[in-house]
Amino acid sequence: MKNLSLITFLLLALMACKKNLTLEDPIAEGDINIIIQEMPTPNVYRFINGQIGNTAKAKWNLGNGEEVVGDTVIGKYPFKGSYNVSLSVFNGIKIVEKSVQVSFKNDNLDLDPVYGLLTGGTSAANGKTWVLDSLLDGHVKLINNGSTTPWNRLTKTNKGVYDDEMTFKLANKECLYKNNRSSYCHGGTIDGVTQFRLKELNDFWGTASIFAADGGDLVVNYTPKDATQHWEMEIRNGKHYLQLKGGAFFFFYRGTSTVIEYEITSINENEMVVTHYETAPQSRLNALWRDQYTLIRKGYVRP
Repeated sequence: MKNLSLITFLLLALMACKKNLTLEDPIAEGDINIIIQEMPTPNVYRFINGQIGNTAKAKWNLGNGEEVVGDTVIGKYPFKGSYNVSLSVFNGIKIVEKSVQVSFKNDNLDLDPVYGLLTGGTSAANGKTWVLDSLLDGHVKLINNGSTTPWNRLTKTNKGVYDDEMTFKLANKECLYKNNRSSYCHGGTIDGVTQFRLKELNDFWGTASIFAADGGDLVVNYTPKDATQHWEMEIRNGKHYLQLKGGAFFFFYRGTSTVIEYEITSINENEMVVTHYETAPQSRLNALWRDQYTLIRKGYVRP
């Protein structure tokens, strides 16, 4: 572990040398650096702007899906591996970036319990399976401009929703969307495009054809693009965002052509609430459309 007194001395020395940046007196690019301080907890580092006191607040990409601002920041790395940490600061003339690489030989999932709650952790070789809580009023909520349309309990029985399962594994960040050959998809016309979501589903995520209409929505025959799908996690402003790849989605396709992403709004051992913020088409983004899903661990019965 690095000497704490040395780090303290360096910080005091840097702050004592504080100066006002001008175009005539910029910080040399070579003088911008990252100070790394190893913390007592495994897989945790403190990163310090080497020009602390001389620059505006630094911007960091910690390489673990987290972006933060501050001269002194903490990086936590639940998974073993190598991570590229980058620092961006203004030197008086332009933005200068510096980067370092940190590596870890072991996992430390205690740093972020969300991973274990989502997947069952390292001891769950077969992962953890989630289903919609169909017995709960409002298990799906469609929200826009302050208006909420809930799905009440069992309202979509026999429509390709309640027999769906999503299993998440920690190993290789695998997930498996089991839909028993039928899925539920938003239909209708959006921005003049008939059955916009169905077209998007076919163009980017798998193979889908209409099975039956359900009001403005569709029950579809659907096969995801990849036989085994995968997930990633990003942390932005302290919130976890789960990204599904390969054609998986949480039981009601509301769509996007880039990344199917859900904010993990809350999670515990038995329940998870996720929120999908719609970004396409533009009218959905403008209307602040978001779709919220309440899931439970398969087999869990509320007391």
